[in-house]
Amino acid sequence: MTAIYLCLTVIFASTVQAVSGFGFNIVGAPLLMLFIAPKQVISLTIFGALILNLMVIHKTRGQGDFYLILPMFAASIVGVLPGVYFLNLVDGAMLKIVVGTIVILMSIALAANFSVQIRRQRLASIIAGGVGGFMGGATSMSGPVVAMFLMNQKQDKVAFRANLVRFFCLNNIVILGTMYFMGVMDVAVLPLISYIVPGVLIGTWLGEKAFHRVSPAVFRQVVIMVLISCGLMSVGPEVVKHFL
Repeated sequence: MTAIYLCLTVIFASTVQAVSGFGFNIVGAPLLMLFIAPKQVISLTIFGALILNLMVIHKTRGQGDFYLILPMFAASIVGVLPGVYFLNLVDGAMLKIVVGTIVILMSIALAANFSVQIRRQRLASIIAGGVGGFMGGATSMSGPVVAMFLMNQKQDKVAFRANLVRFFCLNNIVILGTMYFMGVMDVAVLPLISYIVPGVLIGTWLGEKAFHRVSPAVFRQVVIMVLISCGLMSVGPEVVKHFL
């Protein structure tokens, strides 16, 4: 039963990311933690996301812009250490509430077609990457900042998804490498990979079908819903823990 639940969860999470370009960890991690130890879930979702991102990159050859993504990714790596340091100075729970609330409010603004005119896109992408890395180090939420920057730039759904999966693929590789060299990767999760691969394959296939069928307007709504889910997943648990 656990294997079936694991596969179904991965199918759902993979479909979401295959459509929107991100969201595998956001959707999959909370559901997997109902049956699997949190430490194993972290390793498992990163493995799953990496496999999925590599598949989507193969399907989107020539659509992504590494000229835009590489500086953004490099800046995100630089921003991680200050984020981790800042986390040690402030209350982590309150920080997650603040960041989650900001993500929700900015997502609502994007839903209302609010945008900021940016003339120096390369510089702005580096800043967005740095802020994303900082937020990743402080709250483990680096994705929403990058996604909101790309949405603000009015990229079409093809370029948006292609750029996001390239950014997160690089991110997955660095995280897995870091976990391996620091000796914190849970090797007990390796047998479970055989269960998630079919889920990733099916979810990616379903996501590809859905991606090409949805209109740009629906695609934008899907991305905004995933962003709002990011904010709620950050705010919700902390509010429940501290105020209820």
